[in-house]
Amino acid sequence: MRIGALLLAGTLAAACHSGDPGTVKARPAGPAPVLPRWASIGCTGGTITTGQHLFRGRGFIVKVPDRGQDPRDTGPLPLILDLHGLNSSGLEQAIYGRLADAGAARGFVVVEPDSAAERGGWKLPGMPDGDADIGYVGALLDHLEKGLCLDRRREFAAGFSNGAGLATALVCGLGGRLAGVAAVSGLNLARPCPRPEPTTIVAFHGTSDPVVPYEGGEPFGGNRSRVPSWMIPADGSFDLPSVSAAAAAWGHAFSCGKTTSAEPADGVRRRTWTGCRRDARVDLYTVGGVGHAWPGSPAVGAGASTKKIDATSVTLDVFAGDAPRWRAQRGRPSSGFTGADDLHGAGGRDWDGDGDGDGPHGAGPGPGPGSGPGGAGEPPWTAATP
Repeated sequence: MRIGALLLAGTLAAACHSGDPGTVKARPAGPAPVLPRWASIGCTGGTITTGQHLFRGRGFIVKVPDRGQDPRDTGPLPLILDLHGLNSSGLEQAIYGRLADAGAARGFVVVEPDSAAERGGWKLPGMPDGDADIGYVGALLDHLEKGLCLDRRREFAAGFSNGAGLATALVCGLGGRLAGVAAVSGLNLARPCPRPEPTTIVAFHGTSDPVVPYEGGEPFGGNRSRVPSWMIPADGSFDLPSVSAAAAAWGHAFSCGKTTSAEPADGVRRRTWTGCRRDARVDLYTVGGVGHAWPGSPAVGAGASTKKIDATSVTLDVFAGDAPRWRAQRGRPSSGFTGADDLHGAGGRDWDGDGDGDGPHGAGPGPGPGSGPGGAGEPPWTAATP
């Protein structure tokens, strides 16, 4: 959704030009820090600092904690990729979702990339050339690891709407590279792959969302004139699952053993799947009466928002409390939706870096291709997104 109408020019200017964020204060030379093996190569001389940057012709904004401009101050830092919605931008997402400032204040490096200019949105599996943006994000992460001092065990993605769909697709698409994802108004835009790597997921969705319906079905209420042509799935289908079914499918895919419910605020229901492989978990916050919005931020013209829960602070709480996930070897970027053995097979990879080749997830296959919440035999879910 376009959110630029909400953003005053002065606010945008301040976000772009406050101070001199790209400058690092000089300090006396000292001994090289002793870095853990999960430290990115950027810890030995990265050059990316707070500010605006380009990668492969696309812009991205970086916010580094003030205390993290020199790795000798903090060591490797966790990273959040924050992905904007359709017809938006990294800058607008930084202001709307508020993750850049809030995340940096809590010790995260936050990066807001732009999608391809000719699209203004992200490709998802199921669309023509649906792996394009998964591949781009994987390459961008490589670039960021070279230019920033990052903790490669604690790389996360968050997104709104179309960006939430991509963040969710990255769980499979990056072969377990991410420790966790947050999906706001878009969890049901991508489905689990067979045997996904355990990844913490937190999702937020309003029951009155007119763009990505909570109960599934056609986006935009079936008005396909609002869907860009490049988003039309290869098979023409826009039949989305319900958000609750999508969350349950991830819980099943991670072999979670327990489901609990709570009401953290009036009209807000949290459903949690725990007992999952390798301590992953899935949290779904269902917000009654809210439309296509980021809870805690203003409405964007597609239904009401709410202040009863703040997706920004909850996301940061989840990411800060998530156990680091160390993958000594990582597969190539791929949609992962084919269940390719090189990314999702039962053995061969050294999950914890101890050299024993213990594989990603222990014994036992995950759900088979096309398995929906109702069990085997349901058709595969098609990625479709606003």
